[in-house]
Amino acid sequence: MFSRTVCVLIAAFFLISSQAFGAESSKTSGVSIAIQNVFSMEFYTDNNVIYRDAVPFTNVDPNKSMVYADGRNENDGKSDTAVICKSNLGTSWYFKLHVIPNPPLEPEKMRYYIDQPYNRNTGGRADGALARSPQWYAFSNIPTTIYVSGFSDSSNLPFGTLITFNFSLVPTGLSAGQAYSAAVVYTMTTVP
Repeated sequence: MFSRTVCVLIAAFFLISSQAFGAESSKTSGVSIAIQNVFSMEFYTDNNVIYRDAVPFTNVDPNKSMVYADGRNENDGKSDTAVICKSNLGTSWYFKLHVIPNPPLEPEKMRYYIDQPYNRNTGGRADGALARSPQWYAFSNIPTTIYVSGFSDSSNLPFGTLITFNFSLVPTGLSAGQAYSAAVVYTMTTVP
């Protein structure tokens, strides 16, 4: 009986010992990661942003002091156009705007309105700074900084910063029957 008990104890010891001293083998592989720089801008539309890259002004009444784009009314809660700016550079960027009018249209006949942009990642307002308070401004024919990015704009992926615009026209002095046109240029740059 004693030898049988000793054999059982020795067998139990070997069973426990073999589990405590398990074998193991491991290998290592390296991972190489390259992140692409993103610095881009794209047009945006939804139910509140009516146009993309063409904003029409048809049947303009020359007797009015200010005319909105087609389908727009004062305080209708909509925007004419919008752009989304995306960056992962981790540095400040500047948003500039200017117009290139086709003669005889003068740049000061066209106006723009910008309000504080939106951070599409948080759903709130972006933390950058408008160059001037929200109101109507005459366009310039040279690139003019209208927004400077904030801390959260400097790396704003994946959804970016949404900047919306409204346009108007001062028709005083414009001739009936004359075709007028202009190109609005939006610039996102790291150069002030």
